[in-house]
Amino acid sequence: MDMLEVRLLGSFEVKHKKKPINISSRPAQSLFAYLILSAGTAHRREKLAGILWPDSLEETARDNLRHALWRVRKALPAKPTAEYIVTDDLSIAFNASSEYWLDASALEKVGEDSSTDELISVLSTYQGELLPGFYDEWVGLEREHLYSIFEHHMARLMSLLQDEKRWLDILNWGEGWIKLGQKPEPAYRALMSAHAAKGDMSKVAATYERCVKSLKEFGVEPSEQTRALYERLKAGKETVETGSTVAVPLGEKRDESPKTNLPIPLTSFIGREREIEEVKLLLSSTRLLTLTGSGGIGKTRLAIQAANDLIKSYKDGVWWVELAPLIDDALVPQVVAQVLGVRESPGEPLIESVKNFLREKQLLLVLDNCEHLIAACAQLADDLLTHSAEVRILTTSRERLGSMGETSLRVPVLSVPVLAHLSQIQNLKKSECIQLFVERAAASRPGLVLTQQNAFTVTQICRRLDGIPLALELAARVTVLSLEEIAARLDDRFTLLTQGNRTALPRHQTLRALIDWSHDLLPEPERILWRRLSVFIGGWTLNAARSVCGGDELNPGQVMELLSHLVDKSLVIGEERDGTTRYRMLETIRQYGQEKLQAAGENRKIRTRHLAYSLELAEQAEPKLLTEEQKTVFAELDAEYGNLRSALDWATETDAAKALRLAVALGQFWEVRGYIGEGRIAIERALGQVPDAPKRVRATGLRWQAQLAGRQGDYAGVKEPIEESLNLWRELGDKRGLANTLSILGDTCLLQADYAAAQASYEESLVLFQEIGDKRGIATMVTNLGNVANYTGDYAAARQYQEASVAIFRELGDKLGLVIALNNLGVVAEQQGDNFAARRFYEESIATAHELGEKNMVAYALNSLAHVVFLQGEPIEARRYYRESLVVFQEIGEKRGIAYCLEGFAKVAARSGDASSAARLLGAAEALRQAVGAPLTGTELSELDQDVVVTRERLDEGIFDAAWEEGRAMTMQQAIDFALKESKR
Repeated sequence: MDMLEVRLLGSFEVKHKKKPINISSRPAQSLFAYLILSAGTAHRREKLAGILWPDSLEETARDNLRHALWRVRKALPAKPTAEYIVTDDLSIAFNASSEYWLDASALEKVGEDSSTDELISVLSTYQGELLPGFYDEWVGLEREHLYSIFEHHMARLMSLLQDEKRWLDILNWGEGWIKLGQKPEPAYRALMSAHAAKGDMSKVAATYERCVKSLKEFGVEPSEQTRALYERLKAGKETVETGSTVAVPLGEKRDESPKTNLPIPLTSFIGREREIEEVKLLLSSTRLLTLTGSGGIGKTRLAIQAANDLIKSYKDGVWWVELAPLIDDALVPQVVAQVLGVRESPGEPLIESVKNFLREKQLLLVLDNCEHLIAACAQLADDLLTHSAEVRILTTSRERLGSMGETSLRVPVLSVPVLAHLSQIQNLKKSECIQLFVERAAASRPGLVLTQQNAFTVTQICRRLDGIPLALELAARVTVLSLEEIAARLDDRFTLLTQGNRTALPRHQTLRALIDWSHDLLPEPERILWRRLSVFIGGWTLNAARSVCGGDELNPGQVMELLSHLVDKSLVIGEERDGTTRYRMLETIRQYGQEKLQAAGENRKIRTRHLAYSLELAEQAEPKLLTEEQKTVFAELDAEYGNLRSALDWATETDAAKALRLAVALGQFWEVRGYIGEGRIAIERALGQVPDAPKRVRATGLRWQAQLAGRQGDYAGVKEPIEESLNLWRELGDKRGLANTLSILGDTCLLQADYAAAQASYEESLVLFQEIGDKRGIATMVTNLGNVANYTGDYAAARQYQEASVAIFRELGDKLGLVIALNNLGVVAEQQGDNFAARRFYEESIATAHELGEKNMVAYALNSLAHVVFLQGEPIEARRYYRESLVVFQEIGEKRGIAYCLEGFAKVAARSGDASSAARLLGAAEALRQAVGAPLTGTELSELDQDVVVTRERLDEGIFDAAWEEGRAMTMQQAIDFALKESKR
C-alpha cells in the first residue's frame, strides 16, 4: 500500500509502505505536523514562520521555515500519485487529496452513531497526547482539542460497554483511559460497575478510593454521580448483571466460604499486573492454559494470584493440585481425585469417576509443576476437557503439555531496572525487580530502603540475577554479607545463594537445586548441547550452534531439533531480529552450563571451536566493512561482539597468533564503533605476544595501533608503530598497505597543525591509490587534501576537493566515506559563510552515520551542526546538539571531541549571559587540549579568541581569571559533568 501513514497521538511516526520515514529535526517535524493536521488549508509563509519560531527574528524564522520545508520534502516519498506538500511563493499546504492516513483525523471523524466496535477500532489509535515532548504553543491548543474529542467518545464507549455487559472490555479500556493521566471519572464509575458484576466488592471499594485519591491531586472531590453510584453498589441497592461472568442469581445468598483450596502465600505478591490480566483474559477464551518459563521465574505465584482473582467467577470453585512431590505418572488422576473429593466407584477406573463428577461442574482446575509428568498431565487434560464443557484447566510447567487446544503463555522475568534511571529513585522504585528485592531484604535487614547511596548496588544485583524472582529472594536472604559484597560475589552465585526457605520445595531452597531439577529432567543429548551453548556470550545463531557445538557425541544435524527442545523447556530464549533468529540464555542458566562444561572436561575443546568460528566470522567480515554491505556487516558484528570479545580473551591465553589475527580483523570495527581504547590495548598486547608474526599481519596491526592511538589524541604513541608499519609495507612492496598507512600519518600531522607534512603524506598516498585504481582510497585522499586546504584558508580549493570526494563516495555507494566527506564539506561551507548549505550537509552526514551506527562521526557532525545552528540564532537547539555530541564523545573516549564540545558550551554560555560558566568551560577545554596534544587550527583559534574576548568583557578581570583557573583544575569528568549540568538550565 502506497498510502502515507502518520501517527501523532502518543508519538511522532511517519511510514510509507510500512517502512519508517525519518524526519529527523524537531522543527521539521513540527512543521509537518502543523500542515497535516490542517490538511487542505493554505498557510501564508510569514504566518507559519511566526507560529513555529515565535522567538526568532523574522528573517531567521523565514530561513528556518525554508530549511524545515526542505527537510520535510526530502524525507517524504518521491513521485507520489499526488504531491503531499503544495507550495507557491506565498503559501504552503498539505494536500488533502493525497493518499494518506492520520490518526488524529480518524479520531475527529468519529460519528455520534458509531457502534461499540467502531468506537473501539478508532479509539485504539489514541496512544497518548498529541506530539508528546513538543512544547510549541499551537501544539498545546490542538492537544487539548483532540483530548476533549477522545474524552467524549471514551465516555460514550464506557456507557455502551456497560449496556452490553462487556465487563472484561470495561476493565481493559477503563484502566487504559486512567493510565493516560487525566483522572477520568466515567472510567472509575465503569470499573466499579464491572467489579460489582464480578461480585468483587473489595475492588469496587479500592477503585473508588483510587478515584478519590487521583482527583485530590487536582484539588477536587468526586462528583455527586460517582459518590452516589458507589454508595448504591456498597449498599447492594444497585444490581449489575454479569454478562459473561458467572452470576449469582438475584435473591440467592452468596456462599461466604469460597470454594477453593488455593495456597495462601506468606509473602506479598509484587508486580505482574499485566500478566495477571492476561491470564484471566486468556482463560475467558481458552479451556487449557499453560504458564511456561524457566525455574524460579514465578509461574506458581502468578497462577495462585490469577486463580485467586477468579474464585468468584466459577460456581463450583477453583481447585489447586500440587504435582511436585509425585514421581509416578499413574498417581496424577489420584491426586486430582483427592483434591476434588472424588471416590473411586466399584468396577470403574478412577479417571472415569473424576470425569463423571466434573461433567456438570463449572470450575477451574490448577495443575502446578507438570514438567516431570508431561505425558500424564496432557492425557488428564484431554480426558477431562472432552467430557466437561464448563471445566477450565490452568497448568504451570517448564514446557507446554502439547495437548490439542492448548494455549501457552511464557512468563517473563521481572522487569529489570534501567541503568539510566540510577539518578532517579522514583523510576527505579517502579521496577518489579527492585520492589521484590528491597521488600524481601528488608525482612532480614530492618530499615533497609532504596536510597541514592545503595541504588547502584541493588540495581546491579537485580540485573545480574536476570530478574528471576527466586534468585532475588535467595539473594535477599544472605545476611552475612553487605549488599556490595553480594553484588561482588555473584560470579559464584550457586555457592552464594544457598539460604532458602526450609519449608519450600527442596528444589527451591537453593539456586543450584533449582537448576539441577531442570538439568536432571533432560535426556543426555540436550544436557550436552546446554553445556556447550554456554560458551556463547550475548547469544548465537543456529549456524553458530552447529559449528561450535556439533561433533563428538552430537551430530550437527541434531542441533536444530535439540535447540528447539531447549527453547520449549524455557532454558533457551529465541528472538527474531531482522529476519534472523538469535538465541540466548539467562546468565544464571549460562553460568550453570559453564560449570557442567568444565566438569565434563570439554571447556578447552569447545572454547577453541568458538575461537575458530569467531575468527572466521571477523576475517570474512573485515573486507566488507568498506563496501555496500557495510551496514549489514556492522550489524552482524554488533550482535556477535560479546562472542568476539570472549574469543579474543581465550586466544590471548592460548593462541597469541590467532589473537593478533582477530585483533587486526576487528580494527576497522573498533574504530567505527568507537571502541578505541579497547581495540588499541588488544592490538598492542597481541603485537607484544607475537613479535615474529608474518610481516603483513604485523604491518596491519601496527597501522591500526597507530590509528587508534591518534584517535585517542596520543600523537606520541603514533610515531613508532607508524614508522615500523611504513618500513614493513615498503619491504613487502604493498602499495595499498603503504597508502593506507601514509594516510594515517597525514591525519596525525594534520591534527598537530603540521600542514605541510600532512599534505605531503596525503599526496604520496593519493599517487599510490591512483596507481592501483582504488577509487575509495582516491576519494579519501581527496577529502583529506580538502581538509588541509581548509585549515590553511584556501576555502575555494577546499570546497572543490570535498565536492569531488562526495561525488566519488556517492558513486561507490560507500556510506562510511560519504559521512566523513559530507561533514568536511559542511565545515568548508560554514567557513565560506554558507550556513544554510553547511547545516544541510551536517544533517545528511548525521543521518547517514546513524544508519551505520558510526558513533564517532555522529558526534563530530552533531558538534558541527550545533555550531552552525548557533550561528543561525538558535542557542537552545545548539545547546541540545552540543549535549548530544558530548554524551557520545564521552562514551567512545574521544578527548579531542570532548574539548570541542566544552568550547561550544562556552560559546553559548558567553552569549547567553552566563560568562562565569563560559570562563570555567574555556579553562577546562584548554587544559584538556594541552593534556592530549590537540591544538586548534588557525581559524578555530581565531574564533576561540573571540569567545574569550566576549567572556572577558562580561566579567571583572579577577573573577574571569579565578573562573578560568577553576576550569583548568577540573578533571575531564568534572568538566563533562559541569557542562551537562549547565546545559540543562
